[in-house]
Amino acid sequence: MRNSTSHSIRARFIASFFNNIARSGITFVSVILLARWLGAEDYGRLSFILASLAAFKQLLDMGSASAFITFASQKLRSKNFIYTYWVWIAFQLIVSLLIVSFFIPEITFDYIWNGESRLLIILGLIAVFAQNSVWTTALAMAESQRQTIQAQKINTAVVLIHLFVVILLWVFGKLAIPFLFVALIIEWSFAGWLASKLYSANKKTEKGESFIKILSEFKNYCLPLIPYAWLSFLHDFADRWMLQHWGGSEEQAYFAIARQFSIVSLLAVTSILSIFWKEISEAHHQDNQEKIKVLFQKTHRGLYFLGVFIATTLLPWSREILDLTVGGDYIEGSVTFMLMILYPIYQILGQIGAVMLLATHRTRLHTLLGGFTMVLGLITSYFLMAPEGALVSGLGLASKGLAWKMLIVQFIQVNVLYWFIGNLYGLKVEWRYQIVTLSIALALSWTLKILVLGWGSIPIILSLFIYGLLYLLLTIIFLYFFPSVIGLKRQEFNDFSSSVFNMFK
Repeated sequence: MRNSTSHSIRARFIASFFNNIARSGITFVSVILLARWLGAEDYGRLSFILASLAAFKQLLDMGSASAFITFASQKLRSKNFIYTYWVWIAFQLIVSLLIVSFFIPEITFDYIWNGESRLLIILGLIAVFAQNSVWTTALAMAESQRQTIQAQKINTAVVLIHLFVVILLWVFGKLAIPFLFVALIIEWSFAGWLASKLYSANKKTEKGESFIKILSEFKNYCLPLIPYAWLSFLHDFADRWMLQHWGGSEEQAYFAIARQFSIVSLLAVTSILSIFWKEISEAHHQDNQEKIKVLFQKTHRGLYFLGVFIATTLLPWSREILDLTVGGDYIEGSVTFMLMILYPIYQILGQIGAVMLLATHRTRLHTLLGGFTMVLGLITSYFLMAPEGALVSGLGLASKGLAWKMLIVQFIQVNVLYWFIGNLYGLKVEWRYQIVTLSIALALSWTLKILVLGWGSIPIILSLFIYGLLYLLLTIIFLYFFPSVIGLKRQEFNDFSSSVFNMFK
């Protein structure tokens, strides 16, 4: 049974990894085209609207999404459980639409969203719910029954369709923010409907899962998370609002494009974290402490190394990448870009740690640590972004300030979080491994760039290709001799390599 489970996790990991690589590439192209075709001003507006509404959504969610993923992952749930949660999502959307449509005064509305029309914000809100609530819930349902491969196929198909929609809108001269929101609503709603069909409810538990029992289960889990969710809204919204208010749409665009690059690199690990959440939740439910330790060590090492590899591949070529992809208008944001390329390395560790706490029902500790981090982040954001003429003078660094804040605060959060995890679960937190791995990778990537550029005047695209090929080859050779760097033994590495080869074959 254990070998079968290990094989299932490995197969789902490989499927997720390569589907996410494909999806990252498609998403990357979509982002580049939007940034180029919309221009820095409109792309900055689009980014601010989506980011502010994603933050707003947390007000009513109150940690229920994390609760749903955890409960659905522990065991097979009834139709009553699933339907109750879908009703809750519909309720959140209706209340959010009422607030945005009628309850926010016009003066306040204009101040918050810088004069954007109410209809545009309503469309954006529905688009955010379609992608961040409808789709993520359906994905969690599919993942809870280990339908990873089918769910990832749907996800990849949707981002490919979105790319075609963006191109068609541009061809017909209709590439504008409202049309993009309508496209997102249709795409992610349909994807959510398809993915939800992969879930088979447990009829045996139907009688035991009454509405009152389900409500009590969610209340016990979510109650400690409510302050965290509300503080998350304040933190996330304030970050992007301060940037828009003091930096303007162009600085918002610099940060947004850098953030999108970091998100693209994170896509390669996001669904792997879904697998991790499922397995940790189940192991905790079965009181299998040994499995929790093994899963944490392997996931921590593997995903950290992947994050380091992606970041250090891109970082030395930041200016060249911006110029080649989104154009010269964005080169002024190269410092922001470099900082945000490093950010996912520790964001990955933060997500692993958060899953460890949420999947094992340690929501109170998650709230306390997250609350401390967000308060620290808000204070840091203000002093790094506020101009000299503000009520309390700041450094006026705009997008660079927000990027510095995210990197520094995330580093502090991860170190505190992993100290607690190490003590709670008897795990060895490998600080030296993290520092040494990142240092070696940075030294190697910069050395390779200097060597490639020193070969003579060859086109920049060819230089990037040669550099990328050499870096990938050296990394593969290194992992072949030292598989423990990604948390694998020799036989596990061979099995993993064989599985990848067979999939391509």
